Amino acid sequence: MSQEPNTSQPIITDIKRIAVCGGSLGRERRSYVRGQVVDVGITDLMKADGLWDLVTGLFKGDETKITPFLDFSLAPVRKPVLKLEVHDVTGKLIYTSGKIKADDDGFFSCEIRDKLPVGSHDFQVILEGLDSFRQYSKDLAHLNATENSILGRTTIVGKGKLRIIAEDYQGIVVTSDIDQTYLATDIHSGKGKFSALFETPNQKQALPGMPELYRELRINLENAPLAFISASPHFFRRTMLATIAKDNIHIESLHLKYLEGTIKGVFDKVIDTIFNPLTFFQNGFKPAWSRTKKFLGASYQSLFDQMSYKLSILLYDRIYLPTNSKEILLGDNTESDYMIFTLYQLICMGKLSGDELEEYLYQLNFLGRDAITRDAAKKIRLYAEEILRIHGPRNPVTLTLINRTSHGPSEMDMIQKVKDALPKGIFETEFSKKPPFYGTEGAMGMAILLENYGYLDPNQILTIIAGMIGKVLEGKLVDETFILKQLDELTLPKEAEGTKAKIKENLKSAFLN
Repeated sequence: MSQEPNTSQPIITDIKRIAVCGGSLGRERRSYVRGQVVDVGITDLMKADGLWDLVTGLFKGDETKITPFLDFSLAPVRKPVLKLEVHDVTGKLIYTSGKIKADDDGFFSCEIRDKLPVGSHDFQVILEGLDSFRQYSKDLAHLNATENSILGRTTIVGKGKLRIIAEDYQGIVVTSDIDQTYLATDIHSGKGKFSALFETPNQKQALPGMPELYRELRINLENAPLAFISASPHFFRRTMLATIAKDNIHIESLHLKYLEGTIKGVFDKVIDTIFNPLTFFQNGFKPAWSRTKKFLGASYQSLFDQMSYKLSILLYDRIYLPTNSKEILLGDNTESDYMIFTLYQLICMGKLSGDELEEYLYQLNFLGRDAITRDAAKKIRLYAEEILRIHGPRNPVTLTLINRTSHGPSEMDMIQKVKDALPKGIFETEFSKKPPFYGTEGAMGMAILLENYGYLDPNQILTIIAGMIGKVLEGKLVDETFILKQLDELTLPKEAEGTKAKIKENLKSAFLN
């Protein structure tokens, strides 16, 4: 009598506490590390500490199985008390923090004001205790109910890379969006957004040529740092880190959106209104109701929009970059990257500041949405003031490239939308000589523009195009015919047409052979 195969899943028998960070970038005299401490259910096999990668927070073999949905239910650790240690490449301890207290959802941040040596260092996050009686009681109940649990024996809960660049660094820092810039994520339909929750790293496909573009940029720009910013929720982090590693892309940091912060902000606002009704109605019911509608509407939109979040991250990261460092920004036209990148430049130049900036952001309606609350506008204003205090008014952005997909506006339409959204006349005054961004199609268009401005060489463009062949873009196989057709139809400024012609000549010759 044959036995039926055992198809049962491994049984979760214990909890492992991990800190998921994702790396960081800073300058000699100012840097920071961020992360979240969570509890992961594990099997008996997963109790082997040597098989855990504490940089990604993944057990060996899970790099191909992890999905955002699996991480959606990870239990945040309430108010863990942590310590951060930074070691150089030789293993020498070069920095130890004081006590770091995380919040109710396990999120922590540690700013480092000590001068650290230039280079790529390793940091480790050490759990020292808990500042929450509720979490302590929960841990105690688990320990009493579980024999030989590893929970109480965990000390180092996370690791990561901290890259420090010199204060006088004048090179490039590359910052890139993810969806529809690096990854071919279907963000245009509810089905696509839902499916993204269940995709493993192997199922997430890069846009043809983009992994090669990131790699070639790092080579030609002498190891220039690369940061990813995405409006995807923070529980995508382990999946994203595994996806980036699968594509052999080396990054310094990965920023993802903390959705619970938005939800908690709405909850706190409602509670404050209930318990402080006199303050709420002090100017009359109509203004109070108008403010409430705007706040709730903007908060709801910010769950999906990128404006407030991405602009805040760009400005926050600028505080930690050297004054003379230059930036290349990469995004796409499916949302508001082109508007965000333009605003970022204007703010860094000091063209929008103080009360004017705060009020402008609060009143800003872009693509039919109010996405910036008063609190977010105030935060952005504070970051802007800190940037001007540290660096003075200057535009650090040397080149902005927007992937022009079929799901968004043309380059001319993008420019018109930005002009219409900015204070009258500011676009014409500040960008009369060079536009704030260039719209072009995919890795090939970006590569040609990067070569045109001296950030890649012609041979690297051919390497990037070679990486595109055999891939699929919006249901079409990328072959020689596709490449030549897209090359003919690329959106490029006149000054890049010469490079385009040479590339076409080389490709025709290569394809014939």
